[in-house]
Amino acid sequence: MVPWPRWQLSLRPSYEREVNPRQYVTELSGGSPATYGSRYIFGFIDRTTLAVEVRVNFTLKPDLNLDLYAQPFAASGRYYDLGELPEPRSRNLRTYGTDGTTLERRPDGDYEVTDGADTFVLTNRDFNVRSFRSTSVLRWEWRPGSTLYIVWQQDRSGLREIGARAGPGDLFRSLTASGDNFFAVKVSYWLGL
Repeated sequence: MVPWPRWQLSLRPSYEREVNPRQYVTELSGGSPATYGSRYIFGFIDRTTLAVEVRVNFTLKPDLNLDLYAQPFAASGRYYDLGELPEPRSRNLRTYGTDGTTLERRPDGDYEVTDGADTFVLTNRDFNVRSFRSTSVLRWEWRPGSTLYIVWQQDRSGLREIGARAGPGDLFRSLTASGDNFFAVKVSYWLGL
């Protein structure tokens, strides 16, 4: 928090990267009797999350304040080494593309798996998410106990199925995502009886 006589600024950036070796993906039929006729699909996921929380408080006059809050956010996830459990409670995966199976990426991004005589498709679950949320509040106390609030909120977001690692540029691109704007006006008036 950086204070000045008339305004305050606060920035709180965050970054997280995680690789999880056992992320549940889906369940399909056609599995072995050992897994009760189902294929329990898991895979590695490489996730990245970036965000910046920004707060600005500006005092125009003792009875007139402007408060701003904004949070650009970006996240990505890429799945790889997909496979199925060979038996219940197994710690190992039967990774597709090994052990007599094939794994091919289709033009639409999905995966086609061949396991003996069975062929099935796994939906591409890679993702890139961007969002931007902000709230601006203008507060004017025109007389003691009587206050006018003017509020503007934005909620923008976008999802793409690419899985490219999220970076700082995605935070700025979140500002151009489609979304909604909300406006509100609130008045409180002190009767002074």
